[in-house]
Amino acid sequence: MKTWKYSGIFLIATGIIHTIAAIAMNKEALLEIVQNGLINATMRDHNQAFSFWFLICGIFVLFLGQMVHAYIKSAQRPAPLSFGYGLLIFSTVGCLIMPVSGFWLFVPQALIIIVANKRAKV
Repeated sequence: MKTWKYSGIFLIATGIIHTIAAIAMNKEALLEIVQNGLINATMRDHNQAFSFWFLICGIFVLFLGQMVHAYIKSAQRPAPLSFGYGLLIFSTVGCLIMPVSGFWLFVPQALIIIVANKRAKV
């Protein structure tokens, strides 16, 4: 089985998990943003700003996963090696700064991409 073919799907799943967690953990703050009219709604409240960024980052990872999945389907090859190393650096820094977080989910995903590229070059 070629696990690298699912790299985009893994990122999509991570984005979905992140987005669901953002909503579940911060629903009050997110509702306040909507009640404040959305425009400049987080200006004075750091909790609302954090909640917004938590939600948006999950959605961004979901979009990133869709792009990686489309690339893999189109190119019929693993995501680029540079993306794998970038994801590994991103997740390692995240894990060091915030050990109790979801950054750990990106480590195996990065390694799958790196290993697949190394095998493809042999």
